[in-house]
Amino acid sequence: MLKVMIVEDEDIVREDIKHLIDWEQHGFEIIAEARNGGEGLRICMEQNPDVIITDIKMPVMGGLEMIDTILQIRKSKKIILLTSYGDFDFARQAIQLGIHSYVLKHELDGSLLIQELNKLKQQMQEEESVGYLARREQLRMYLKRMESMIDDAGIIVTDDLFRWKGRTGILIMGFDSLHPDQEYTQNRPAAVDRKTFIDFMYARSSDKVESEVVDMYDNEYIIFYRIPERSSELSIFEYSSHLANHLQSLVNKAFSRKISVAIGPVFENQRDIRESLKKTRELYALRIFRKGSSLLVQTHKQLDKQALLASIDHKLKEIQEYLKHEQYGLANEAIDELFTRLLVALEDIAALKNGILELIRLINLKAIPKHGTPMIEPFDALSEIQQLGSVYQIAEWFQHMVMKLEEESNAKYSKKIRELLQYIHANYAKDITLNEIADRMGFSLIYASQLFKKEVGVSFITYLTQYRIEKARELLASGHYKVYEVSSMVGYQTVQYFSKTFKKVTGLSPGDL
Repeated sequence: MLKVMIVEDEDIVREDIKHLIDWEQHGFEIIAEARNGGEGLRICMEQNPDVIITDIKMPVMGGLEMIDTILQIRKSKKIILLTSYGDFDFARQAIQLGIHSYVLKHELDGSLLIQELNKLKQQMQEEESVGYLARREQLRMYLKRMESMIDDAGIIVTDDLFRWKGRTGILIMGFDSLHPDQEYTQNRPAAVDRKTFIDFMYARSSDKVESEVVDMYDNEYIIFYRIPERSSELSIFEYSSHLANHLQSLVNKAFSRKISVAIGPVFENQRDIRESLKKTRELYALRIFRKGSSLLVQTHKQLDKQALLASIDHKLKEIQEYLKHEQYGLANEAIDELFTRLLVALEDIAALKNGILELIRLINLKAIPKHGTPMIEPFDALSEIQQLGSVYQIAEWFQHMVMKLEEESNAKYSKKIRELLQYIHANYAKDITLNEIADRMGFSLIYASQLFKKEVGVSFITYLTQYRIEKARELLASGHYKVYEVSSMVGYQTVQYFSKTFKKVTGLSPGDL
């Protein structure tokens, strides 16, 4: 729908023009009216019509002066000039300004108006078809050249980088990665062709605002858009957020995919593009800490960064201890907390990278003595992790590695001991004894005790206690049960003995969790 503004000082003429045709039926929408050129200029800057129908002679500011000013700022505007018998000198000036659509007021009727509007529409479509690709390539080359420079000194300012002058907003967007479970389902969304997507984004964003769209890197689409004149900081935020939300909704409907969008700082001078783009990319990188379909904006959160970094370091040490003692369930709980609570709260890419590298080291530290080789090859792992879209998926990836570590760890036991461990894991809440275990194994009490300690590394009672306390920690951490309930659920007759054992094993009281 093309937007139309009517500028005419005579009320009756304006009303006649408004009712000459069914505007929407022909693909047009009257968005504004003005009584003189000064008012028309102001409204044009605010509402950005595609077509302006204007009289020549008007109070305050005439039509030609208004047109001259508008075309200096926005060269693509289309004008229909209304003239009278004595206005031909003015019409010649209009032709010099590049206006080729003018009609006599007394001859204007519905069919003539439709004819002129359609002529302009076709002209705009032809210009847009050729101009859009040229502008996109010019903009891409400009940005690539700008990024290759060491500083801003070599940036060349050009008047035709955008079709508008003044303040410009910037969005960076890209598809959220699919969850690994979606990759192999029948309902997996179809792959989106890059050209198809960028053409779609240009058409939909330009329908709302004056904009340019460029694809710089894989899954990075940049939209530059004109900010309305005299917008406050709050109205700019609302305007940009509305545009971003609108595009997210359209993409979800058209492609059945979610996108995250970063809203960058507004710039006015072309020399500020570099810094604005840098800050927007930094925001866009933070999408890894969100679950998807995120709207990323600059915030000024009050964070105790040092305290969070200390908590992250402490959590990594916890994971190391859990792995050392083969408490794999607790290790996976700690990994979940590390990624989905601590790192999400910090939102620091460097801390995330350090955490990933340290976890790889810790898992290999556990695996190498047993297998002689690393379980995780760092280069391959980092390449695989880079394809994951969020810290939530990265947490799942590491938890899967810990589960593999546990499976390989269990594989070292003989068939009898594996069966015995499975029995303990299934019946730890019952009052099981070494005598019962020896009977199940078909061994004497002394031999069963020696074999268990030889293969598992600890005595039967120590293993059973550690396993019960590990399960108790999991239950308490869930927040669904009271201490006395957990005590019974993991096989203890009294809550007092349970609490004493819990503190001896963990160093904490059950109520501390």
